[in-house]
Amino acid sequence: MIRHTDIICALAILPIFASAKTVYSGEFDYHYFKSPEAYFSGRSAAEVAHMCDSGEHASNEDLGQCSHLKFNKSSNQLDKRLKTVRLMNEKGDKSLKTTGDPAASPYFEKAQNAWYTYRDNECYSETYAMGEAAEREIFFWECMANITNSRVKELDDLLKN
Repeated sequence: MIRHTDIICALAILPIFASAKTVYSGEFDYHYFKSPEAYFSGRSAAEVAHMCDSGEHASNEDLGQCSHLKFNKSSNQLDKRLKTVRLMNEKGDKSLKTTGDPAASPYFEKAQNAWYTYRDNECYSETYAMGEAAEREIFFWECMANITNSRVKELDDLLKN
């Protein structure tokens, strides 16, 4: 026979288990995520590409790392464009200096730093608005890749002019 104290103890413990956090709860810092290269080690590039393109036999964690990989590719493209823009600005700054005009580079760097802050905060905001969801990391990395790709296109336009 169940004693009343057993029932009361069970009811007292139940809220603790009901409010437990999951791996998709709370804040996270993307800088500390395992790299996709480390995650996919032991798999060939072709295997990873097939899984990421098709989603075949992929867990949510796999798909999250596929999106992380997509972001890393976008980030590498951004780094290349930034290097080119910085070189262009350095050349232009030399001629601006001779005329006494302000240099462009410091303003570009401020803008780029503000852009990084915008991108990160935008993606955190959109991801946290989802609440706890198994697709959280996928959504976050897709956001990061999409906004980074937009910045790459902006810099391409800047370099064309």
